[in-house]
Amino acid sequence: MTGSGSAIVAPTNPALRAGWLKEKFTTALTSRPQLSRAKVGYYAVDLTTGAILVAQEPEKGLNLASNAKLLTSVAALRGLGGGFRWRTSVHATSLPDVDGKVTGNLYIKGRGDPMLSLESLRQLAHDVAARGVLSVEGNLVVDGSYFDNVTEPPHFNEQPKETAAFRAPVASFGVNRSSYTVTVLAQPEGKAKVTVDPSLGDYLKLTKDEVTSVTEGRTRLRLDAKPRRDQIALELTGTIRQGQGSWDLRRRVDDPARFAAEVFLRALAENGVKLGRRSVSFGTVPASSKLIATHDSATLADVLRSMNKSSDNYVAECVMKTLGAETKAAPNATWADGVAAVRGRLAEIGVTGTYRSENGSGLFASTEVSAKQLVSLLAAAHRDYRIGPDLVASLPTGGYDGTLARRFKGKPAMGRVRAKTGTLDRVKTLAGYVAVESNHVIAFAILVNDIPGGQRGLVTLAADDMVGALVAYLEAK
Repeated sequence: MTGSGSAIVAPTNPALRAGWLKEKFTTALTSRPQLSRAKVGYYAVDLTTGAILVAQEPEKGLNLASNAKLLTSVAALRGLGGGFRWRTSVHATSLPDVDGKVTGNLYIKGRGDPMLSLESLRQLAHDVAARGVLSVEGNLVVDGSYFDNVTEPPHFNEQPKETAAFRAPVASFGVNRSSYTVTVLAQPEGKAKVTVDPSLGDYLKLTKDEVTSVTEGRTRLRLDAKPRRDQIALELTGTIRQGQGSWDLRRRVDDPARFAAEVFLRALAENGVKLGRRSVSFGTVPASSKLIATHDSATLADVLRSMNKSSDNYVAECVMKTLGAETKAAPNATWADGVAAVRGRLAEIGVTGTYRSENGSGLFASTEVSAKQLVSLLAAAHRDYRIGPDLVASLPTGGYDGTLARRFKGKPAMGRVRAKTGTLDRVKTLAGYVAVESNHVIAFAILVNDIPGGQRGLVTLAADDMVGALVAYLEAK
């Protein structure tokens, strides 16, 4: 077998072409004996004719890794619609008087916006000030009742010591994907320059800075976060080699709602809004409160594009729990509500049978879905004009962007494959669509589990050869 994505030519005779395609898929694996013990399931269907093109263990349930985001995306588009937006709102016990004073508390209500940014909260604080609010008699109250208070998505406890941002918790009021970044830059004089973003004063504070710039040796940095009652103490140690640029250490927070509240408190202060008590409490917005300001997110279609192109776990979990909240139409949506809502919406478009998908992102041991079920999902989405166009637009494009930016570049499949990738320690998956002409589309899923150590790269090459064969199959005349 030639290298990944190499130009190959399929027979023009349709009777020969089908057998040729099956042989190419088989050879993609057998030519790599290191993968002989891996569990492999693949399935491809011509969406124009309905013909099954290739299949191996198509009904075997396997771990999808981040291909679970396809299930989340389709269910959300079905249940919420591509134009759905998340609203974050600020309320007050009373409107400001002539002196700009609010009697009572200021409230902020989150509704699970996965894209709520630092700048979004700064703008919201600016809008509060623009409404004439100069001082608040009470304090800031966070209304997080849209979701329940269980912030860890299902299966995230399988790596309880992992502090990286890809495992960030989810609250109905969360900002910056519930994470912060410590940036380290080498300096000629030997002491490294360290910055923390967002800058939150004593709440997110660098209490130990022992990083040295070196001219020899490797960059070795260690960041420890020690949560305290009213502070996240950061301890940074190690070395950074000069000439290697800056290093960004992005970490999750343990209390996403409190973190977001501290960001908003600082933004209010920067906009001249003073609170009588600079403290944070939690409660619900009173029915008699006055709406002061709102922030609406991008549309769901745009959010899914960001989520799937970069395979963002935090966004996927927010989307799933939001679907649960909107389906439940009651406060305190749970993770079980989200899981049930995804399954229910998928059943509406014909995705049924025995399968397991227990979070929105596909992290850890949360899924057991077959290649055939995944292709059935893709086929159903393709048939539904309310879902298909937005789903396709959200997927990485081979050789151009997202997690496929470096794959298929300069090859026949470049720009002709739009697919979701998935990667875990012993899992590699790829599923989506291949087309040469818009009226002739193939849906495919390639799922590989139990990959031997150090062989994930070979799985990528095998999958890329399979996709290359699908393109050649479509190009043959």
